Parts: sequence; C-alpha cells; structure tokens
Amino acid sequence: MTTATMEDKALLAVPARPAPPPASLIVEVARTFGVSPFRQLGEMTRLHFGPGRVAGPEYYAAGLYDPAMSPDEKRAYVGLKGNQRLNGRLSPDELVTLIDFVANKVMFTALIRQLGIGTTETQAVVSNLRQYGTLPNPGTPEELARFLREEARFPLFGKPTVFSGSYGSVLLERIEGDSLVLGNGRKVSLEGFCKEIFADYAGGYVFQTALRQHPEMEAMTGRAVGSIRIVTVRDGAGPDVLYALWKIPSPEAMSDNFWQDGSMIAPLDVATGQVGPARTGTGLKSRDIAVHPVSGRAFEGFAVPHWQAAREAAIRAHALFPEFGVIGWDVAISPEGPVIIECNDNPFHTLYQLSHRRGILNPAFLPVFDRVAEASRKKLEDRKARVKAAKARHKR
Repeated sequence: MTTATMEDKALLAVPARPAPPPASLIVEVARTFGVSPFRQLGEMTRLHFGPGRVAGPEYYAAGLYDPAMSPDEKRAYVGLKGNQRLNGRLSPDELVTLIDFVANKVMFTALIRQLGIGTTETQAVVSNLRQYGTLPNPGTPEELARFLREEARFPLFGKPTVFSGSYGSVLLERIEGDSLVLGNGRKVSLEGFCKEIFADYAGGYVFQTALRQHPEMEAMTGRAVGSIRIVTVRDGAGPDVLYALWKIPSPEAMSDNFWQDGSMIAPLDVATGQVGPARTGTGLKSRDIAVHPVSGRAFEGFAVPHWQAAREAAIRAHALFPEFGVIGWDVAISPEGPVIIECNDNPFHTLYQLSHRRGILNPAFLPVFDRVAEASRKKLEDRKARVKAAKARHKR
C-alpha cells in the first residue's frame, strides 16, 4: 500500500458515456446466439422507437439479443429515455414541486430525521452556495483539512449533495500523518484531497458518519455498505412497495453502484426480504454469482435483517411526499435497523431489469403504473382547482 501522489484522485469518477456497440460485439452475439447482425439491427431499431426507448448500448447490456426472449418480453424493457418517460408519467413535473428539496441530501435527511425516520448523520457540508444552519461549513481547502484533523469523527462517507450514482463519493477511514486512508486501503494526500473537493464540488459536498452494516450482512459482503433499493409507488390508496433489490459492492469498492467493476446485484422478495440469484456484469459479460467471492457465503435464500422495518420506513418516508408517484429509496441495514441513505425521485429501473431479469413494463406492473398515473392526474387537477378558487376569492 503506497501513498498516492497529489495528482491521484480520491473521489469516484463519473463513468464514460456508453459507446456505440463495436462490430466485434455484434459478431460475437451472432456467433454465440445465432442472431444475425441484420436481425440485431432490426431489433435495436424497433426497441429504440418503442415505448422503452432502448438505445443500442442498452440493448446489448440487457441481453435483449437473446432469442429465448419473446418480442413482448423485450418490449417490456426501458432504456434511459424510457425510464425518464415512465417516471415523468408517474410523477408529472407540474405536480412534484419538491424535487430540489428531496434531491438535496443534507436538507432531505435533516427533515426525515426530525420526523423520526432513521437516516444518516451529517457532520459537515462544503458549499459556496448556501449555509446549512449550525453545521460546520469549511470555506477553503485549509479549513476542510482543519475540520478533518480536529473535529471529524471517523469513519466518514463523503458525497456530493445533489448527485446520484455514487459519483464523487469516498469512504474515509482515518488520518495517518499527512494522509487520508480510504475505505479500499489506499492512501491519499490530505492536502490534495481537500483541494480536489473544492475543485470539483465546491457547490455542495457532504460528510456523513459512515454506517456499519448489520453483522449478518457485513459477514457476507464486507465493510462497504451494500444498500437495499426499495421502490415505492403511490396510487389512490397511498404508498406501497413495488420492488426491491440488493446492491452488493465489489470487494474492492467503497460504495455499491452496479456500474463499478465487480459489483453484484440481487432481487429481493418484497414480502419476505429473501435474496434471489445474484449476478455481476452486463450483456455477454454477465454471469450468475452463487456465493460471495470473498466470504464464500451463499446469496440465494439469505433473508435481509429488519426487512419489515425497512419496508415500513420506505412507505412512511414516501407518505411525506405524496405528490411523487414513484420514489426509489436507498436503505442501509444497520445493527439497530433500517437507515434511509438517499431519496431518488427518478429511480433507475435498469437495476430492476438486471436483477429481476424482466422488463419494468411487464404485465404485472402496467396496471399499477396506470393507477399511479391516474392518481397523479387527479392530484394535479385538484391542485389547479384549489389555486383557481383561491384566486377567485381574492378578487372579491
């Protein structure tokens, strides 16, 4: 283990945009699955202009070239644009006026903590855009270094205040001399790290007390927290859980996002919290993972501790924001119970499709989406009617 140079980046970088599928991939699919390049192109074109708006790289990542899948099963998948279209239908922009609030990790967690829902603890915020009450707000790299040396309680987890996907995140274990020890064992310069924060995220970066997983989960997957993604939807009857999955970190990772090499993902039974078959990779590189590569413990059949409490926490949290038709919650399972880490107002349903091996626009979910969209439409109409009535009263 060596100390990083000043040029080394400590924060998790944003991944490159998916490139168009290379000719070698098209040929390999043709050889492996017996699907000609012309058929692949035809399927990609139809799915690109279909309801799921699946782009070329997404077609290959989801394995939609597999002839074992029916055309209807393939049309049930969404790409990034189809994902946004679906979530926009469930949570119309005119209705969801609190997007900026729920996206702000400091403001959101402060609210739900005050209302009795378990969440993370903020120790400090770097921001040149706003103040956050009495929370420490280092204004320069030197002030941040002083906070980390003199006030911080390690371990810490750092991340941007408004972005998702673990971009810019880092797990800080401790300070050793002039270095910071990261969660993956690497050392970086304390001075260089503080300069990196201000260079990349001066507008908003939060330092939170790092969570510890429930001992049963840590024994299986290691130190990095593998959060549970619980997606809730709201129809006329109120919020309920639609689906759930487990994001399992790579043994070398400091966070749990599936796009990091070696990360794994597994479906969860929404009623019991039991784990289904795990997998890693996408497309031709995807494979099933029966046991964790380090601990050797089996995934399938493992029951997530405190599952019913985790379900209830997500439902209670969604009830605070009933204008949202769909919300994705990242929930850590601590020794004491569930802790909500983040609220995702535009949940990335590709995670469901990869873990459950099924398109999100499947026959079981479509009626649910119709009910949620109709409830959102009625809420928006009611809001407009109230505003109109209020204006009429003021004119009298």
